Amino acid sequence: MSKTENSFVSGIKIVFTDRDFRTIFISLFIIGLSVGGFMPYLTVWATNTLHATSFQAGFLFVPMSIIGLIVSFYLASLSDKWGKRKPFIIWALLIGTISRVPLAFTHSYTIALILLAIGGFNAFSFFFALLNDFIVKKQESKSQAGTITGTVRMAFSQGYIFGPMLGALIIDHGGYTLLFLLSGLLSLATLGWVLFALKEDSMLQTSAHASSKAPAGIPSVLIAVFVAALFIFAGDSGRSMYLPLYITDTLKKSVSIIGILFTVTSVFELVFMPLGGYFSDKIGVKRFFVIGIACQVLYFVLTSLHLPLSGLIALQVFYAFILSATMGVGMVYAQSLAPRQIGLATTAYMTAIQTSAVVSSLAMGSLVSVIPLPSTFYILAVFAVVSGVMFLFMKQKPAEEMS
Repeated sequence: MSKTENSFVSGIKIVFTDRDFRTIFISLFIIGLSVGGFMPYLTVWATNTLHATSFQAGFLFVPMSIIGLIVSFYLASLSDKWGKRKPFIIWALLIGTISRVPLAFTHSYTIALILLAIGGFNAFSFFFALLNDFIVKKQESKSQAGTITGTVRMAFSQGYIFGPMLGALIIDHGGYTLLFLLSGLLSLATLGWVLFALKEDSMLQTSAHASSKAPAGIPSVLIAVFVAALFIFAGDSGRSMYLPLYITDTLKKSVSIIGILFTVTSVFELVFMPLGGYFSDKIGVKRFFVIGIACQVLYFVLTSLHLPLSGLIALQVFYAFILSATMGVGMVYAQSLAPRQIGLATTAYMTAIQTSAVVSSLAMGSLVSVIPLPSTFYILAVFAVVSGVMFLFMKQKPAEEMS
């Protein structure tokens, strides 16, 4: 085995042999299964069950984005000061369960908006803030931060492999009611796993990294990262919202095809997530990140060309590589800009993912009834260009290493 292969494999091995990393990996796998089971079908559910318009269906993502923006920043800052993440993870998972189960029984668009707003506070960013805490604490992990983060991020993708396929199967046999009930049950299962496997003593060891050392306020660099990331994930949100409608309305394919396309991306994420993290360790986080954004521009341009189903499948493989940069490496980059405020840095980046639904909903929702749906993906390509330019010229600190 070469030195390169050994370095890559050892980074992955750390995740599965270390109790703390393994606990987060399993938690994110269950979350991926839960989210992947219902999120790709949310717009289709809204149009079929709630009789919502295309704009209203896309707007369902907005309430959770607003709550995520308002609440998550404050709680992330609080977690940095306390030096603990577990209490925030527990409450987020509990709220997620409470907000998701009632969706199974509602036929009201207004109630759906409220429930999704309540579910806007999620545990995702706290898990990755905790992951960084553990990387900082464990000396042997620091030089492989990208590989470890990419591998753990792969856990969510593994869940997303089975989630859309499972979701399509449940819809065919039990309808959307059973779909939302199962999603809530999986959220509850994650909560049980965290309570059992995530030991409080592990959390306390990370407090030396935060606590009194965490400065007050939001650094200007994180505000810039949030804005730039907002444009990246406006593209990803637009893909999640309108690619399903493109499949069912434009290509006239069945709901099961949605599951296949999203699953294809998730399958190849298993390869690209750890590899992307590894290469970012080698060539630099920012350089790999910007390359990924450039590829996102190309993806949206190609998607807008009224491709047949076979072409869309090939593009979903390509998108898996893009996600390794934007979802995995991008988060490591954000954390490196504010190493004493890891919770806030992680939340700034992850909240951009949630808030991006507002941007893509407003940008695309009003146009889908005016121009052909595939053509609206040009807008998402422009968003990616803006984001890439911002990150390309963003001034960095002399050292980006985690302290």
